Amino acid sequence: MNMEISIRSTISDSLAAAAVATPVTGCKGSENCRCFYNVALHQFHHIEFPQGLQGKRYRGSTMGWLCIVDKTPSISLLNPLTKTEIPLPPATSFPDVLAYRPEKARGEYLLRMADGSEESISKNFFLKKYLKRVVVSAEPTLQECIVMAIRWNTEDNRLAFCRPAEIEAGWKLVAHEEENGIPPDKIGFVDVVFWRDRFYALDWGGRILVCDFSANPHHPTLSFFLEFHSNRYGYSYADNQYLVVCPAAVTGDDDDQLVMVSRFTKWMDIDESDDDSNSDDDCEPSNTARTYWAEKFKVFKMKKDVVGWDEFNSIGEFALFLGFSSSATFVHTKAHPGVVPNSIYFTDDIIDSHRGRMHGGHDMGVYNLATQKVMPLYSTTTLHDNPVMISPLPLWFSPSIVTGS
Repeated sequence: MNMEISIRSTISDSLAAAAVATPVTGCKGSENCRCFYNVALHQFHHIEFPQGLQGKRYRGSTMGWLCIVDKTPSISLLNPLTKTEIPLPPATSFPDVLAYRPEKARGEYLLRMADGSEESISKNFFLKKYLKRVVVSAEPTLQECIVMAIRWNTEDNRLAFCRPAEIEAGWKLVAHEEENGIPPDKIGFVDVVFWRDRFYALDWGGRILVCDFSANPHHPTLSFFLEFHSNRYGYSYADNQYLVVCPAAVTGDDDDQLVMVSRFTKWMDIDESDDDSNSDDDCEPSNTARTYWAEKFKVFKMKKDVVGWDEFNSIGEFALFLGFSSSATFVHTKAHPGVVPNSIYFTDDIIDSHRGRMHGGHDMGVYNLATQKVMPLYSTTTLHDNPVMISPLPLWFSPSIVTGS
């Protein structure tokens, strides 16, 4: 029987996390089974993953591949449909990772921080925080593939890259060159995409920088593509921001372009004095928990005549998928009946949502740009009325092949 896992699916480490309060409670008794939800057909699919992935995390979903990180320095790309796994340089090859100390009580990494000091962080904290986004320039099996990541280091979220074909070269940071007007530190990148043979990265202020490998494949240049920093439109107050390659049909322009999406989140404290649920082992116990939910989204396109952004309120017959994964993607709903037009499909992307007593992972839904209302992603999705912790965070996955059995 042939099975197609369609254009978009959510994936999680546990079936209960991907499908809260549904009859899906197991997968033939296998701890390696993962649950995918097809949003076009409203169906769940079970896929057996390779052995040895327990306790690892996903830090990107790009071109049908998942970026897998471990509490050890191991990093790899996995195609969950073919079971092919491609090793990437280990975390210890990042220039600011000075050492990995597994002999410590909780295991720890020694980092050189943005201010030049050295600091030890637990392997759990490193696993959750260090890599924020991972995208590829081409199919990872190709010689020319470049893997680009946003790596965390206090306020200095820098771009780092590697090549799967040159694993011994390790990870390298993209230099901030002052002669190009780039501040040498404290650029807070929040998203990165590959578009028109270059990487484009978005920072918190709404500025776009372009990373170009054409002059030197081992020493890319970083320069401003859109140098604009303003709070005028309120996007600087968003809880998260995304950079998206947008089809011309969405904006009415002659060609595709980059758009920015801002996500605004509502937070609420709840009392859990009688709750004995486990918290993150890096945090002190507390009787107060925090929950949250996406309240609205705003979409901006670049102005034509002046530097800046213009908000637009409709994406027409398209739907936008974004969340904790690689960069967001538009799809045409006419090609995928069952996907709601003029809507934003989102998953939870607050990496700190499992620290302390935060109820994280549950913030999934469909935001209608016309009504400005959020609907459940699927019939049993728990919204903010009764939040449930889902760990690890679900993400979007776009398979590149059809499997058969």
